Amino acid sequence: MASIEDVAKKARVSVTTVSRTLNDHPYVSDKTKKKIYAAMAELDYYPNNIAQQLRGKASKMIGVIISYITNPFFAYLVDSIETTALESGYHLVVLQTQGKHDLEKFYTEMIKKKQLDGIIITNLETATPEIKALIDTGKVVICNRYIGNERLPVIHIDEEEASYTGTKYLINQGHKQIAFCTGNVMNTHDRRFKGFSKALKEFKLDFDENLFFEKTLDVEDGRNFLRWFAKQDSIKRPTAVFSNGDQVAAGIISEAHKYQINIPEDLSVLGFDDQPIATLTSPEITTIRQPIQTMGEYATKTLIAKLENCPLPANVDLKTEIIHRESVHNLL
Repeated sequence: MASIEDVAKKARVSVTTVSRTLNDHPYVSDKTKKKIYAAMAELDYYPNNIAQQLRGKASKMIGVIISYITNPFFAYLVDSIETTALESGYHLVVLQTQGKHDLEKFYTEMIKKKQLDGIIITNLETATPEIKALIDTGKVVICNRYIGNERLPVIHIDEEEASYTGTKYLINQGHKQIAFCTGNVMNTHDRRFKGFSKALKEFKLDFDENLFFEKTLDVEDGRNFLRWFAKQDSIKRPTAVFSNGDQVAAGIISEAHKYQINIPEDLSVLGFDDQPIATLTSPEITTIRQPIQTMGEYATKTLIAKLENCPLPANVDLKTEIIHRESVHNLL
C-alpha cells in the first residue's frame, strides 16, 4: 500500500507539500497540485480520512436515513439528495432502518464519531433529546415525514392538506364508504389521517375503523387489501380507497384482475406520490403528486448551508396536486 512518502517521491516534492495539497493549502501552485494528484492516481493512494477528521477537517460526507430502500419514493428522494450533494462536493451514505429505532440512534451517533458531517432524516417518529440537539446545531435536517407533536423544523409537503384535498375529491365523486391505507398504525399525529378525517367530518360522514389498514406499504400489501375486499359482502364494501402510495394502488389494481373486480367501477383507487408506476397500470392511477425532487434538493442545500455556516437557501413551495387519470369513478 502506497504512503504519503511514496507520493512525495513520485511527484518529486516534499511530504509537507503533499500534506498541504491534501488540505487545500493556498501556497501550493496548481502545477504542483496536478503533479501530486497524478502521482496519487498512479500509486492508487488515498489520504487517511480519519486523520483528517481528527485534525478538524470535515469528512465531506453526509448521510440520509430512510426506512425502506425498496420503496421507490425513497429511491427518487435519495437520487435527488445525492445529485445535489455531489454538486456541492459532498458524498452521500444511504442508511436504512427498516423501521428499527435502534439503528436510527446508531446512525446519528456517526456524527459524534466524525464519520459523517451531518444527516438528513426522512421519516422521524420520535424526537429524542439527542436528535433535537443535532437539529439545533445544524447537524441534522428532517425531511418528508415527522409523526410527533413537537414543533420541529421539517421540510415537507402539507400532508394534512394533501390528504384532505384527496379525500374531498373522492367524496365529491359520490363516495361515502372510503377505506384508508397507511404505512403507520393509527396515530393522532399522522397528518395524512388527520386530513382524511377532516374531510369526512366536513361532509358529516362517519368512519368505520374496520376500513383502516395499517402498515400497508407496498405492492403486496395492496394485493392483500384487494383480497380482503373480494371477501366482503357487496353492501359492506368501501367504494373507494385512499392508498398510502402508488405502489399500494398498483398492487390493488393488479390483484383486482384476478378476482374479476372492475377498477374503478367496483372500487375507486386514489394513489399518492405520482411515481412512474402510476401510468403503467390498467387503468392508470389517479394520484396526489408531491414534488419529490424539489424536496430532496432543498433538504440537501439546507443541511450543507448549516454545516458550512452559509445563508440558507430560499424557501421553496412544496405544493401537491391531484393528477386525474382513470382509477376513480364518479358515482353521481
